Amino acid sequence: MDENKEKIIKLFNDNVKNKEINLTSYNKKHCGKEGHWLESNMGIKANCKNSPDIYGYEMKKESNKITLGDYCASEYLFSKKKDIIMCKNSWNKSILDYDITRNNFIEWFGKSNEKKNNRYSWSGSCIPKYNEWNNFGQLMSVDNDNNLCIYYNYDKDERKTKTKLPEFLKNSKDLLIVFWSHEKLSHNINNKFNKKGFFIVKKNNNLYDKICFGKPFDYEYFIENIKNKTIFFDSGMYQGNCRNYSHFRSNINNFWNNLIIEEY
Repeated sequence: MDENKEKIIKLFNDNVKNKEINLTSYNKKHCGKEGHWLESNMGIKANCKNSPDIYGYEMKKESNKITLGDYCASEYLFSKKKDIIMCKNSWNKSILDYDITRNNFIEWFGKSNEKKNNRYSWSGSCIPKYNEWNNFGQLMSVDNDNNLCIYYNYDKDERKTKTKLPEFLKNSKDLLIVFWSHEKLSHNINNKFNKKGFFIVKKNNNLYDKICFGKPFDYEYFIENIKNKTIFFDSGMYQGNCRNYSHFRSNINNFWNNLIIEEY
């Protein structure tokens, strides 16, 4: 057995397996507190590095939806530098005679929440699925170079409020509004998951009792699963918070469990 895998199994058996999950020292309002407990007991320090969590393996805890990562796009419509978007949409600087803000983007393509003082977010029902136009006139696609794209089309937007949009968006063509380059996104995926793979810790009766190792996968496999909709984009962008929350997630049964090759 791989020496690093042995170390991970030992950490799990010594510090996690069938241990009481004590969260009293964690912020009660923090939804990720159990994940922090697990990281701490596995000897993993919280960080934002785009690299495997421990000894070349990425760690995940069992849940219905598991996050692959929070991967900001290469360009959003509100980005200061958006050469690809400008080129693909055949726009020149005279088309956009003012700076598009992040708030503009969220209000144009998102929705308001009455329960939160009509705060706008680009999340939930306004986020497109792969190759499927939604009621907000948005669609996710993969181009011929395996770049990931989100398009907006005014004619496919079913909202009554769309008439308030700026004129340059009132176009019958598909307009690129978000763009992940193949180079950037493949670097993120390959660095995280194409080293030694990953492991998932699973529960029984509210205690972790099993550690499952999954084989590595690369960007091509990621894109394949974007296309078959087992991986989906789950944006959590909202006004009042500067983070873009560009999460990619997948269901444990139709993605992660299919990659598991060992259990201990």
